[in-house]
Amino acid sequence: MKRCKVVVYGSLVMLLGLMAPRMLSAQDTTLDKPYKEQLVLVEGKLRSGNIAGALETLDDVIAKYPKAAEVYYAKALLFGQARNFNIAIPVAQQAVALEPSNLIFSNYLVGLYKGNNDLNSALSVIDSSIHYHPENVVLYREKMMVLHNAKRSEEALAIYDSTRERFGVSDTLDIIKGEILVDLERNEEAEQLLLPWAAKGSKIRQIYSTLGYLYLDKKKVKPAIQILERGLANTGENILYFDLADAYAASKKDRQAFDCLAKAFDASDVDFPEKYRVMITALSGKTSLSLDQVQALANLLVLRHPRVADSHVAKGEVLWRRGNLQEARSLFLTAVSMNRGHVDAWRMLMNVELALNQVDDAIAHGFEALESNRNNPMLLYFTGLAYMVKDDTDNARKMLETALDNSGDENTYVQSLIYAGLGDLYHKLKMSDVSDVAYEEAIKLDSTNATAMNNYAYYLSERNEKLDLAEKLSRSSNELDPTSSTFQDTYAWVLFKQGKYSEALKWIEKAMVGGQPSAVLYEHYGDILYKNGNSKEAVKQWEKALSSNTEAGIDMDKLKSKITKRSYVE
Repeated sequence: MKRCKVVVYGSLVMLLGLMAPRMLSAQDTTLDKPYKEQLVLVEGKLRSGNIAGALETLDDVIAKYPKAAEVYYAKALLFGQARNFNIAIPVAQQAVALEPSNLIFSNYLVGLYKGNNDLNSALSVIDSSIHYHPENVVLYREKMMVLHNAKRSEEALAIYDSTRERFGVSDTLDIIKGEILVDLERNEEAEQLLLPWAAKGSKIRQIYSTLGYLYLDKKKVKPAIQILERGLANTGENILYFDLADAYAASKKDRQAFDCLAKAFDASDVDFPEKYRVMITALSGKTSLSLDQVQALANLLVLRHPRVADSHVAKGEVLWRRGNLQEARSLFLTAVSMNRGHVDAWRMLMNVELALNQVDDAIAHGFEALESNRNNPMLLYFTGLAYMVKDDTDNARKMLETALDNSGDENTYVQSLIYAGLGDLYHKLKMSDVSDVAYEEAIKLDSTNATAMNNYAYYLSERNEKLDLAEKLSRSSNELDPTSSTFQDTYAWVLFKQGKYSEALKWIEKAMVGGQPSAVLYEHYGDILYKNGNSKEAVKQWEKALSSNTEAGIDMDKLKSKITKRSYVE
């Protein structure tokens, strides 16, 4: 069960969603300022999606009125929403420097520092705010949370003691201490601290979510459900349905668990990031939810958050998995029209277009995506793949090698994908030595890249080279993905090349059962059957390969020769 923690600073999207309305409230204080009309103009441009125009107007105001703190704040908000901390933080610092006692400006700067994982700077701003507002208890609670997140938990607990002594007992203060105690694995202390507040009917939802977590941690499912239901009744906060769903799932009541998730997704008071977190978990396959249930949640996500691109991406991914490719494509198109910087949406759009054999559309969208995401390695990679599918090896090579050149700041997963793509391309160009190096680098970067292992193993076996390495790689790819008929076919073929015909037969039969047989698979099956002494059945399989040939990779003359001679041909 994942607690709905008080100490959360990673979700900058949620933070900005809360802060955006404050830009308007900051403007409300400027009704007597000479730049009020420009700020109204900025608001209009933002509503129409003209962010560049809004920024240009803000810069004009700043140039004319360099001490307009609220204008710096508005500009910081816009860059913060784009997660451009390098600009947002210095601009927010200017707003705070001009009005150091303004809590709205200071709180936002703290949020930016936390989003950028600069907790020491966040603490410095909080201390400055405490200097100007020594009687504001919220600032002390914030300091406790930041100290704890900075791994200074004992200092945070000391702040708790001094704050309680100064301002008295409160459930808002105790829930923060309770969260700290739980993180320090002092669960019994946390439970004893929070139980009295639940008994008093506290309106703080984290009281109940934390107690629910503590009960589930002790396998006390029924008390967990009871405390969470009490929390829903006392607070009316629908986000607790997520915790209740976890409790029902722990008691194997899957129907009730799904109903709770649906209620949370349908609730207008539950923020999008919380729903999206659950959706990502559901899409990862780490829940007991059926695909129909995930689809129902995705439908609710789009219904309640139609202007958020990620809603459409999530629903599109579900439809893609269901085989509804055209519907998925439509949703991905909607997502990229709303947010042209959404790399994953572009990637999925191109991927589904390749699956639909709409290769020219995938290439066109690749270039369109790169206009807004210049030199993005993932987009370069998928554009290169599209060119490879089109057999345009020159452009494929240009794109994939450019993707590699720009992948230095990417994680090893992305780099491995690019190297594996280059391995495929160089093989296609008959550059075997360079292809081998690319595959080896892909596998070194990501030891779970089963596709790179499979392809490298297959091409080695086709060349009758390094068969021991090919067998090892192919076996590993099947261990990583035991359901892939393609991987099973490769392993059967490597074993065949090693002369292990009886083992090869077992694996090729697995492949035949596990997927829709291709012409290559039929031919391999015939070859393996022949070497196992079943020439009659081998000819039947070769004939199936001949009649079903709709793909590259088949030597038609050799296949016809096998059928005519009723014998295996090297």
